[in-house]
Amino acid sequence: MSDKGGGFIIGFAIGALAGAAAALLLAPQSGEDLRKNIGEKTVELKDQTQQFAVDTKMKAQQQVDALQEQGRIVLSENVKKAQQVVQDAQTKLGKPSEAPGDIPA
Repeated sequence: MSDKGGGFIIGFAIGALAGAAAALLLAPQSGEDLRKNIGEKTVELKDQTQQFAVDTKMKAQQQVDALQEQGRIVLSENVKKAQQVVQDAQTKLGKPSEAPGDIPA
């Protein structure tokens, strides 16, 4: 998630909370009804926040997993290239090439 997208989501959530609080406080209701509504909205917002946190954590983990896999692929390709460079250098120097992973005697 980009910084702009994350900032927008946080701003949106704060705005939604402020709007909900203002609507509850400005609505013509009795004190008991108002307290009941505030309690219900608090539970609802808590649940939404928890779900948002779970979703965000899952998306972040998916991105981490994808980046790790890309890193493994790049590392593997670079190891193969390095082995080829060593083998080419040994050939040019007239030394017998060793299989990758062999320890020279």
